[in-house]
Amino acid sequence: MAITSKHISYHKTGYFNPLVLDYINQGSSLFSLPLLTPDLSGLKKAIEQRQQFTTNRSVLVAHLKSQYEGIDLLPSVRENIERLSLSNTFTITTAHQNNLFTGPLYFFYKILHAIRLAKYCKEHFPDQYFVPVFYMGSEDADLDELNHIHIGGTTYQWNTAQQGAVGRMKVDQELQSLLHQLEGELGVLPYGKEWVDMLSQFYRENETMARATFRLVNHLLGKFGLVVIDADAKNLKQLFTPICSFDLEAGQTASLLDTTFKQMKEWGYSSQAYVRPINLFYLKEGLRQRLEKTNDNWQVVGTALEFNKQQLLEELNQYPDRFSPNVILRGLYQSLILPDIAFIGGGSEVAYWIPLLPLFEKMGIPYPVLVLRNSFLLTSTEQSLALEKMGLNAADLFEPVQVLLKRFYVASDKQNSSLEEELAYLQEFYQKLVLKAETVDYTLKGHAESIGKTGGRLLRGMEKKMARATKRKYADTEKKLCVLKDALFPAGQLQERYDNMGFYYARYGNKIFDQLIEASLPLDPRFTIVTLD
Repeated sequence: MAITSKHISYHKTGYFNPLVLDYINQGSSLFSLPLLTPDLSGLKKAIEQRQQFTTNRSVLVAHLKSQYEGIDLLPSVRENIERLSLSNTFTITTAHQNNLFTGPLYFFYKILHAIRLAKYCKEHFPDQYFVPVFYMGSEDADLDELNHIHIGGTTYQWNTAQQGAVGRMKVDQELQSLLHQLEGELGVLPYGKEWVDMLSQFYRENETMARATFRLVNHLLGKFGLVVIDADAKNLKQLFTPICSFDLEAGQTASLLDTTFKQMKEWGYSSQAYVRPINLFYLKEGLRQRLEKTNDNWQVVGTALEFNKQQLLEELNQYPDRFSPNVILRGLYQSLILPDIAFIGGGSEVAYWIPLLPLFEKMGIPYPVLVLRNSFLLTSTEQSLALEKMGLNAADLFEPVQVLLKRFYVASDKQNSSLEEELAYLQEFYQKLVLKAETVDYTLKGHAESIGKTGGRLLRGMEKKMARATKRKYADTEKKLCVLKDALFPAGQLQERYDNMGFYYARYGNKIFDQLIEASLPLDPRFTIVTLD
């Protein structure tokens, strides 16, 4: 499969907020904070800082080996898990929730970027090892956000009565019925049956969503040495209990972060995350609810569960896996259990990580380099050719259709639809004709003038017909542009935030992942437009 790539600045897309643009340009007040720059210099400092911190590698590796039990391990994955025992091995991590059938395209773009950056780091720091890691956000409970995908303009939604953490939910008959619907949608494409068969293999009835996602991602991307971690585990959360204890003293975390959040607001940036007095959920089968302190007790919101201080600490020490970090603490937990030097995230993730610096400093955990994930617009050869015929490329489609049409037709309307130049020439011609006729015989003047008026009227009629033809051509072009725009920007959104990988895999097969890694930019923050053949 051939592939060509073009790049445009994130600013020109019009889809990214000012904080993200300022961050990647490294020219704003943001870097008055002790952030590591997203470049080789920043990565070098991150390695040095990480070397001064003791990661509990034995617990991490033991957990991963247990998690991968029963999985056919590729040599590259096995080697990377073993390497995590070594002090000169570091992780390049990205994270995402357990979306239905992987959700939007950027689920994979994040992971592929981590794989590409790990390879890039090895090229520039040959004395160290770098392991790409996908951290599964299996504890997320926002089912409404995670229970649907879009393929070919159709929305497939998983309707389940299950509650709690989505990663702990079980594959049921309702979910499996979606697989039969997908087979009807994708089966006509070259690799459509292969994709649906894979989903059927891993999304088996009574399998947890986390386990299904883990097995699917490992199957597709394990060949690149990707290590997948599900951190919803007692042995890992045992390491996190000191931070939980700190946060359970209501208001401590919020007080620590208050100054930075206020500073960000003064700089004009809106908050992407909300700090609560307590930033932990209580997690059990079918339940993930916030903890709140009321007077001297801690209550699980929406339930009758309540603890006094002694009971709460006993619960934390005996069942650390029942305490789940929210968005404020999740990155801290991740960086505690993994030897991270870089975290790859989308714009909103970069935005909510930045104000967390004081929390990392307080806990003595190294803060990673934040790398804005790669963004792609996938186009087909047919779509690219259609654009070329109109004198456009995919980058132009980031502009509104009416702006493009105005650019096309303002010039052509004047040139092709207007006959002002010809009318001026004709008027001059008939003036000469009248003078000549008058010279021959004065009585011919009126006849010559009548001919001139008739000619002008006919030419004005012709101009109107040409204008109508241009308008029809304009409408046809507008229709074609709208079709392309709707296909590449479904529902007016970036393709990567809407479409599911299933459609593209069904058309191009497994090689699409190799091609996207090849097109990935490790540390060059530009939007990439890819043409797939």
